[in-house]
Amino acid sequence: MLSLEHLNSLTYFFLFIMNIKQNFKYLILFSCFFISMGITAQEEQKSSDFNSNINADFVSRYIWRGQKLSETPAIQPAISVDYKGFTIGTWASYSFGYEPVQEIDLYLSYNTGNFTFTLYDYFYPNNSLTDYVDYFDWNKETTQHWLEAIIEVGNFENLPLNLLVGVFFTGADIDANLNNQYSTYIEFSYDFNVQNVDAQLFAGFTPFAAYYSDGFNFVNIGLKASKEIKISDKFSLPLSGAFIINPAKKNVMFQAVVTL
Repeated sequence: MLSLEHLNSLTYFFLFIMNIKQNFKYLILFSCFFISMGITAQEEQKSSDFNSNINADFVSRYIWRGQKLSETPAIQPAISVDYKGFTIGTWASYSFGYEPVQEIDLYLSYNTGNFTFTLYDYFYPNNSLTDYVDYFDWNKETTQHWLEAIIEVGNFENLPLNLLVGVFFTGADIDANLNNQYSTYIEFSYDFNVQNVDAQLFAGFTPFAAYYSDGFNFVNIGLKASKEIKISDKFSLPLSGAFIINPAKKNVMFQAVVTL
């Protein structure tokens, strides 16, 4: 049952979302400052409340929520800073082969108990040295920003079930009449362990016609397994693989991931 604290958190989260488009330039500047400040703070005082993380995934193909987003392998670097439940970060995907569009994102999240609230900005610049996409363009007809509000519920004691709900609320997620589609993705997942291998069963669907499908459909069903391979006493290499089916597109995929 949702407590009063959780209801208040939800209210503040959605009020923040309603005003985020007007103040997005300031969010970008604040995010860059906060990330650099957090990394500097951790270097100077490791016992502080700041935690920073830098990593990179090498993926056999970029697959997201059952959608194939690259034809070739890709590198996906990430930087994030945590402070007392808040996380600000940036994430990107750049394919090794030529792709017309790449991706670089910003996000802000807050975790409280079993709930995580995230505001995510997906941005898709083109892959050209002579042309570019205006990062500050918010015109519905030309912007390459996709803003999504995400709520995740999970991490319950003795109950390894998780729920994710994501809704695009502004940006390039529009129909032919330039109206917001509010593309929605809902995913249930179940975590378990088999012989020291972490695994997850997941099933994601969209409730209506928009970005993911032309109607109600399951778009992302599969099994993910991950394990750290010990290379030496001081170094282990995290590996994972996922078998993915998109029933809406009658497609099957496999993704391998190496994390550094």
